[in-house]
Amino acid sequence: MTATHSSASASASASAPVSAPVSDSDSGSDSGSDSDSDSADADASASPPPKVVLHLGDSMVGGYGGLTKALETKFKELGARFVRDWETSVSIATFDHEKRLQELLTKNSPDLVILTLGANDVFVPFPSALTQNVQSIARKMSAGGRACYWMPPPVWKKDTGIVDVIKKNAAPCKVFDSSHMKIARAGDGIHPTDRGGADWADAFFAYYRGTGPDTPSVE
Repeated sequence: MTATHSSASASASASAPVSAPVSDSDSGSDSGSDSDSDSADADASASPPPKVVLHLGDSMVGGYGGLTKALETKFKELGARFVRDWETSVSIATFDHEKRLQELLTKNSPDLVILTLGANDVFVPFPSALTQNVQSIARKMSAGGRACYWMPPPVWKKDTGIVDVIKKNAAPCKVFDSSHMKIARAGDGIHPTDRGGADWADAFFAYYRGTGPDTPSVE
């Protein structure tokens, strides 16, 4: 599977799309335990806001709309510079083996990394084979004590186990399990619309700020 790259920086900044995501607006518009989890997640609201946020991953990032557009608005309100980057059809193994992540980390020096990755591995027959790749990616994102979050996608059909593999192996990055969320999707039935992306971003941001769960309900 060939992955294509797109990237941009916003100061706040913007990188679009398992193929290209479709938004509600015109295409290309820029616009442990439960107690341990609750305690750890409260740190985000108590800590200084990030200076540079890097949001990257596969096409579920949203291009210039959807999830990343909504996240950009939220983090810009905290005073952060926001950098987005996405690769169409990229898998976890490919993402791990290429140099893209390290290049973006070196170039932008983010103090917060949000990874939206896993949509192209939802139906792999042996997801446990990707354990080392997940661990490797998490090590790169968290190097130097950097804060990092991995967001598996809201699945459109039952996955074969990749979400559990991510949840078990992404430490020290935190995992926001959005796999059970019901969101508005584009015509392909996979990628979120702008409305769906905004709802997804709201749920993540609540978790990030310590006011929401790490696993939203199906409603």
